[in-house]
Amino acid sequence: MTGHSADRDATACRICAAMSNAFGQARILSKHDVRYYRCNHCGFVQTEEPYWLAEAYSSPITDSDIGLVGRSISFSRMVRNLIYLFLNRNGRFLDFGAGYGLFVRMMRDYGLDFRWSDEKCENRFAKGFEGNLDGEDRYDLVTAIEVFEHLVDPMPAFARILTSSDALFFTTVLVPEPPPSVGTWWYYGLEHGQHISLFSARSLAYVAQKFDLHLHSDGVFIHLLTRNRVSPRALPAVKSAVFGVILNPILDRVAAKRSFLNRDFERLTGHKL
Repeated sequence: MTGHSADRDATACRICAAMSNAFGQARILSKHDVRYYRCNHCGFVQTEEPYWLAEAYSSPITDSDIGLVGRSISFSRMVRNLIYLFLNRNGRFLDFGAGYGLFVRMMRDYGLDFRWSDEKCENRFAKGFEGNLDGEDRYDLVTAIEVFEHLVDPMPAFARILTSSDALFFTTVLVPEPPPSVGTWWYYGLEHGQHISLFSARSLAYVAQKFDLHLHSDGVFIHLLTRNRVSPRALPAVKSAVFGVILNPILDRVAAKRSFLNRDFERLTGHKL
């Protein structure tokens, strides 16, 4: 049983810098007793300084993340539809915190020029199609699927992304109101210890205001930040199951004609399929 800051009753919020009070304590990785703090101003929930991360990331993708494939399938279609209908389908895109690259590969198969970026994980499915946020490259959209809850300090990540793109599509489960007690909500992720930054609806609104962005959110899990105005119907439309039944067969045919699969294979191997 370990703990590094159990005597601290308050700390600064990593989103808005207001006072965050001790909110509860829970055991992470079955061995570390960790204190959680909740911001009085924006409702953001954060752990104490996460000294256990090297242990938590001994495997970048946790054994309990059995939804990785399902997320890649559902969000590849959702993001494809968002781009095809509301953004520039001929643009360049980047997946931040892309993991093994399955989502990137699927997006390229849909004919969208996606690039892979991840500092903690091996690129297995999108090798040869890496991108980064540190150069002069611009992207029409950056995606971040289940990433921001893993970041010790999310605000510099937002700033870094928004230097290279005017639009960010991301997912993270928002802390409900009232907030669940520490240890009683699955998204605290105590078994793997990787969820250290938990957003509320108010903290997302603060991020949008801080960077002068338009925020679109389903209020639960799916969020879009943009500098330019996007139709308020965009997120509900691409999330709608009924809309998907009508739209997906049409865009499947369009995507099949645009797919990068054959040309990517030729680029990587020198051979045509």
